[in-house]
Amino acid sequence: MMVRTFAVVTALACVAGGARCAVAQQPGASRDTTGRIAADSAVRADTGAPVLSAAADQQRGVDAEIRAALFELASDRPLAALARLDWLRSSDSGAVRPDLVFLMAEAYYRLGMGSQFRAEAAQLATVPGGIKYQSTVDAQLMLDAFRRGDDSTVRALASRTPGGDRGLASLVSGLAAYRAGDWAAARSAFAAARAAGGVFAPYAQYMDALAAMGGDTTHAAAALDALRPLANVATGAFGDQVRLTAAEIAFEGGQYDAAAAFAAGVGPTSSVGAQALLTRAWALYRAGQPDSARIAFAAFTAAYPSLPEREQARLMLGQVMLESGHTEDAERYFDAVADSVGNDLTALQGRSATALGTAAKTLVDARAAGLVFLDDPRSGKTLALSDDADADAATMLAAFNGADAPPARAMPDVVSVAQVEARLDSLAPSLGADFPRRLVYAPASSPAVFAAYAEHAQTLSSADAAVTLAQFRLQEQLNVQVMRIAALEDLQHLTASTRATLATEEQQLTALQDSVGRVSTSLDRARTRVHEMLASQAAATQAAAAQNVQMVDSIRSALGSNGTPADMHVLDIEASTAATYRAMADSVSQQLDQVVARQQTFSLRDTIMAKLARTRALHDSTVRVLATDDSVVTRELTTLRSVESDQVRAMRAALATAESARTAAETQMVALVDGELRARAAAQLAALQHDKEAADYGSASASFFRAIELSGTPAAPAAPSAPSSSATHSPR
Repeated sequence: MMVRTFAVVTALACVAGGARCAVAQQPGASRDTTGRIAADSAVRADTGAPVLSAAADQQRGVDAEIRAALFELASDRPLAALARLDWLRSSDSGAVRPDLVFLMAEAYYRLGMGSQFRAEAAQLATVPGGIKYQSTVDAQLMLDAFRRGDDSTVRALASRTPGGDRGLASLVSGLAAYRAGDWAAARSAFAAARAAGGVFAPYAQYMDALAAMGGDTTHAAAALDALRPLANVATGAFGDQVRLTAAEIAFEGGQYDAAAAFAAGVGPTSSVGAQALLTRAWALYRAGQPDSARIAFAAFTAAYPSLPEREQARLMLGQVMLESGHTEDAERYFDAVADSVGNDLTALQGRSATALGTAAKTLVDARAAGLVFLDDPRSGKTLALSDDADADAATMLAAFNGADAPPARAMPDVVSVAQVEARLDSLAPSLGADFPRRLVYAPASSPAVFAAYAEHAQTLSSADAAVTLAQFRLQEQLNVQVMRIAALEDLQHLTASTRATLATEEQQLTALQDSVGRVSTSLDRARTRVHEMLASQAAATQAAAAQNVQMVDSIRSALGSNGTPADMHVLDIEASTAATYRAMADSVSQQLDQVVARQQTFSLRDTIMAKLARTRALHDSTVRVLATDDSVVTRELTTLRSVESDQVRAMRAALATAESARTAAETQMVALVDGELRARAAAQLAALQHDKEAADYGSASASFFRAIELSGTPAAPAAPSAPSSSATHSPR
């Protein structure tokens, strides 16, 4: 018996450059990795205040950058964190640090870049000190390997006792062992998951009950006994899953009433509502309750028209009517079913290979190709984990601080038919109203297609993230160029404003120079008059002194020997006085220019004129410097606006390379989805043909029994029509 298990998948993250991405500091710009200001012992001579200077400390600067990247990761900004870390790795001259490698691995894991994540994880194992983070990364490697279907890697990593959420790690390990048929290892892992507690413990208990069957239906009774208490207390999507599984096990064990009761406990809006309703219909049919079975089959066909099992449910509805003796109603119903299936068959046959290829491209472009590869969503056994499963902020911070990671708090999402239908509805305008949705729910063409999809999905996810990262880095470089242009434009505006101010000041300076010039002219005239007046007075004094000297000499000669000593003394005084006046007049005459210049009015005029001259020289020099600066800024702006920087060109080349890789990954995915849709279409054509033949057979049988009834001959009970292989009831 084939037993379905939980499949842990991850949604493909459509990381838009703007919605989730915060802007990091420009890697190409100057970034101070020392970043620490230390006070030295120097003392300013004038004030005695301590001097603050930047102390070069590369190690502490790198620590600051790494913690900034950690904050960005914890704030769900992996692009910004990766850009910072990538810049730090390229610029750090020291040895590779384990915390840097760990955070780069976390950023790649968050972005869905599996190959890069695995490369960083491998490097972490070789870096001294990396053991601190190894157990956390091992848990993430387990999830990555499980998503890719690499069970051998999962089991190898499980032996290392990975960290992270122990409950999730143990559950994944158990699922890998379950998938490989190693029941003992699976039960041991599920027991560890239950012991770890948390939101995954109930799922581990459920899977432990299935593992107890060991793939053998003879153990169904024991498994059912293990599920009964859980079915009574479990709630939500998980509780519905437990009750559905209990119903399926009871059905296989022939306990049809119990199976119907368990299935009835699942609500119609549950993620497993489709499977529960179909299981209940079959259980009621097997339990000999045709009226209730007919209602259940009718409800299933009305609620789930896209599921391939709908045709078998319709056939069983007609079969129940036939077995209940409603031959006339059964005949009409089978005829209607045959016509409906025939229409579906014709529509599917008319769906060309080109149309399916277009649908495949639409699904891939919308990143919805995973809808085609869900492992039977009606069974509700697909858990959708977030992209940061076991790499959430709490787990990452705990690993960084060397502490145990806390268990997850959010319940995993169970993928349901309703979610698939809602996603298909959103794509209906592109897919077209006539897109056969039954192909999405049809069985896979081969088991290998799931492995192929996992590989292509990983490649496409990495390519998407690489494009987003390249766009982010290009935008950073463009932002730098924009900021440089803005700064130069601001400088240009400032220069223009300064030049306008200088022009106004030049007018004022010219007016002042003119005014001072007029005053200076008046002062020059006054200076000339003062100079002439002083010169005239000095000359008059010199002449009077000379005349007095002559008069003294004449009197002295006239007196001769008659002059008394008193007369001679008076004459000597007069001569001395005249000489003094003459000396004074000579001194004034010799220093006349200096004397006039020392006058306050003339001295102030000269000071003002000198200052005006210096001001004019400074103004003219400033105008020349501004003109030179403006010319330089204009040339730089012209260059920036017309020519991209080397960094921008490099980022554009990197983006083109990433987009080319993404296009190649999309082409491979489209080819895979296209081939799978065609294979499923061929299988569904055969199934629909079989269902039409079954409907025709049912109509003929109803007509036959109706004819017997009309003839009065007792009719034997009709045997149930054999269900087609596409809808054979398989509880798990």
